[in-house]
Amino acid sequence: MIFANDFKGKNDSEIINNAIRHRTGDGIVVIDERLSDIEPERTFWLLDEAILMPENTTVILRNCKLKLSDRCRDNFFRSANCGIGINIPERIKNIHIKAEGLCILEGADRPRATGDSSKLLHCPCPHRPEDIRAIRADWVKKEHLDSGNIDFWDIHNHSYGTDSQNPEESQYGDWRGIGILFANVSDFSISGVRIIRSHGWGISLEACDNGRIEKIDFDATMYKEIDGMLMNMENQDGIDLRNGCHHIIISDITGHTGDDVIALTAIASPNFRPGGSFRSTHVMHNDWNIRERDIHDIIIRNVIAHSYLCYTIRLLPAFSKIYNIVIDGVIDTAPTCNASAGTLLLGDMGDYGENYPDSLANITVSNIVCNSKGAVCVEGFLTDSVISNIINKNPDCPAIKVSRENGLKNTITSNTTTVQK
Repeated sequence: MIFANDFKGKNDSEIINNAIRHRTGDGIVVIDERLSDIEPERTFWLLDEAILMPENTTVILRNCKLKLSDRCRDNFFRSANCGIGINIPERIKNIHIKAEGLCILEGADRPRATGDSSKLLHCPCPHRPEDIRAIRADWVKKEHLDSGNIDFWDIHNHSYGTDSQNPEESQYGDWRGIGILFANVSDFSISGVRIIRSHGWGISLEACDNGRIEKIDFDATMYKEIDGMLMNMENQDGIDLRNGCHHIIISDITGHTGDDVIALTAIASPNFRPGGSFRSTHVMHNDWNIRERDIHDIIIRNVIAHSYLCYTIRLLPAFSKIYNIVIDGVIDTAPTCNASAGTLLLGDMGDYGENYPDSLANITVSNIVCNSKGAVCVEGFLTDSVISNIINKNPDCPAIKVSRENGLKNTITSNTTTVQK
């Protein structure tokens, strides 16, 4: 075991990465509240670039805070096998992030980029309609500005980022905005951290297996006050499992996120994209001839949380399958039943790509308390599954909504109730 503050570097990121490079046989590096002497008055570690985690590494966080600097356009932590220009990340194993006490990962005061690869950066990028009108936002139609009828996409098409003022930088969000990013990793764990105002998703796994994510608390709302104005910060999901993830347990998740709290998104786009490229929230390539496209054998349990805008849990297969999933024990804590889109979304109507007739199979959903515009929403095809013990607190929607005429096949639903007006 070694301690990060025993090492030197020109900044905190270099100090921590130097410690990891010099880890001893047990692979353990401790980051605690004792800081470097670069800025003695500072009470947190300030990161200019990601902490890279190679194989056989355990980072223990002890009562500390890690914050992204305004210079940083990178992750808090990233598996060391992936990054810019790395097309095929090598397979690595045994990497762990374990927090002891109160350990915070917090985004920058003025992020260089936020949102996903569909969101163009803008600075300023107001969240409130009245501020959008006040600055005469150039992405909004003149008639909307003149009439005051600012619509959903006027607000959510763009995302805050100071790099919008730099023509030499990418003008869209990408995988560098993800808080913790692991790719092609086996035998891993992430536990005990609080993630505050991440620049994009809090945690994303690609092609990872045999791991756990537990005791994670989120604090994000899709906006942040910067320079006296609420700025739009898109796509602040909590935890995303992507194509190729399997044999993973997600448990004891709390707090609130801007976008989905937990999303299993197996979107197998037919358009080729190399690994390590920008304009993508994937850091891995998508050559499905050599990569697994499905997600399977996942347990999600003990979730007490809500999304600001979207779903507490989303399962989305597109040109792929999601199967052998257990979802047990979810309380949607949305402040009102109109605050977010829904508690659980199973598939979609094809917005992200084709849903196969057997795209969602062997799904067990139980013990869910719903408090959103939608409760359990089946928009794709669900087969050989069970949905039970659902309490829906919104009297204006059914406990289970099936959007397709043939959306359920060999699926049992039982013990559901909706509160009365």
